[in-house]
Amino acid sequence: MAIEKTDVVIVGMGAVGGILAAELGKAGMKVIGLERGPRLTTADFSGQDELRYFQRQDLRPNAKRQPVTWRPNANMPAKPLPILNYGNQAGGGTVHYGAVSWRFHEDDFRVRSHTIERYGVPAIPKDSSLADWPLTYADLETFYDRAEYELGVSGKAGNLQGRKIEGGNMFEAPRRREYPLPPLVADQSGVIFEEGARTLGYHPFSTPRAILSQSYGGRASCTYCGFCQAFGCHVGAKSSILVTKLPEADATGNFKLLTGTMCFRVNSDNSGRVTGVSYYGPDGSSNTIEAELVILAPFIYDNTRLLLLSKTRKFPNGLANSSGQVGKHLMAHITPRVFATFDDRFVNIYMGPSAQKHSLDDFNADNFDHSGLNFIRGAQISVSPADLEAGPIGAAMSINPPPGIPRWGAAYRDFLAKYFTRYAAVVAQTENLPYADQTIDLDPNVRDQWGLPAPRLTYDWRRPNELARIEFMLVKLEELAKAMGATRVWRAPMGAGAPGAHHEGGTRMGDNPKTSVVNRYGQSWDIPNLFIIGSSTFPTMSGFNPTLTIQALAYMSADAIVNRYKKSPGRLV
Repeated sequence: MAIEKTDVVIVGMGAVGGILAAELGKAGMKVIGLERGPRLTTADFSGQDELRYFQRQDLRPNAKRQPVTWRPNANMPAKPLPILNYGNQAGGGTVHYGAVSWRFHEDDFRVRSHTIERYGVPAIPKDSSLADWPLTYADLETFYDRAEYELGVSGKAGNLQGRKIEGGNMFEAPRRREYPLPPLVADQSGVIFEEGARTLGYHPFSTPRAILSQSYGGRASCTYCGFCQAFGCHVGAKSSILVTKLPEADATGNFKLLTGTMCFRVNSDNSGRVTGVSYYGPDGSSNTIEAELVILAPFIYDNTRLLLLSKTRKFPNGLANSSGQVGKHLMAHITPRVFATFDDRFVNIYMGPSAQKHSLDDFNADNFDHSGLNFIRGAQISVSPADLEAGPIGAAMSINPPPGIPRWGAAYRDFLAKYFTRYAAVVAQTENLPYADQTIDLDPNVRDQWGLPAPRLTYDWRRPNELARIEFMLVKLEELAKAMGATRVWRAPMGAGAPGAHHEGGTRMGDNPKTSVVNRYGQSWDIPNLFIIGSSTFPTMSGFNPTLTIQALAYMSADAIVNRYKKSPGRLV
């Protein structure tokens, strides 16, 4: 068994881990990063292979070797999920994601207080564990700005220091300056989305994305190849952690990356202080890293799983879990959608970056009056390919054909041949309120390739608040698709309640150690030299994708560690 010593060990080298490695390394701290998958290069993505990356999910965990199970409630048996939509390589999900980069709204950070102020306590569902964040948008704005400029985000401001700007998102929170890069070029789907939305009086705009519309920081601009969502970028135009922060971390001379490793325990001493981690190496050997500071930054399942696997006499219910909140309040985006076909025009939605090409924010957050609607919160609406990945295989596997056409055989073949270049999906990415009985724990019956218990999700989005919101949004989507000029519009089926995209929760942040796991910096209330950073700390979610907020939190935590914790180790709050 090998034993190494370092200042900091970071588990997970994705959206959070790469930023922390670079920032702490630049501050002179010795950092070791553990990554379950390999470290790939831009050259590895030159193949643009739909079978490899979309169908066989090569950049994501193997669901058979690294299973995650799901059940709708505690009375049902859990079954393995067939697909796992997160990263499994250095850079994490930022390698294969669609690079959509939103800032949250101001009221996204205080949903409970805002809802009570505007609609009263009865508007909050009685079974929801809704809570405010222990920070505000203003606290995070500096770090949003830093993430956009250091990583490279293309977009158009809609609110510059309170001044509304034509062409951007008029509902966005105020920002100090423009995006570092102009928006990506709109394709035909964006053009007709904008036309239809304006006809209805809405306010469409180009979706901000961490994809370079121009050369930036020594990297080439987007080639609009279409191999984006589910793929690594073959020219490095996608601002993944792989091509942005990991090279920065390397350049410090203080960073060491260990790939092909699986962390299975966070070690602690009798006082409760963490002393490092144990992990399995690529050869299956058990190894230990001793560190003064431990940072957990994997996907949310593994944050909870590691804490539960690391229980001790002092923490019998899991490390850092004196509150009993570890694993609770799981959330995921719910995405009702309609499909639309256009007999009189080509849409060619397979062209260019695929995820959320054009958007509108009129029905997101509390941007519209919810009085009498029987639900709170909203959804970001956009035009996209069927399942974000835009190629012919992705379309064939993801399009739900209109009534009367089966998903197989000659009729489906003919439908795809006619409409592959003439279809679009209009999607509402709806917010999921937190509920304490939506949880992550250890599956007692299913183990992974290392013999560790699989994460088990207990979750069902089919709650009255969410169902009412979904129906409202579907009506809006149908109206919008028709305004875009569609000749036929139909709804996609909604599924059986399993979690969708962008999972959040499990190690909630807060102001009270009795009701949360970490403080605003991701620092454990129980163990000051343990940090848990990422979307697992979100008290609530937004209708927006979480990645830019995750990255802003990483910068904020890095700033606090370097400028405060490093000088005087202890509680930051």
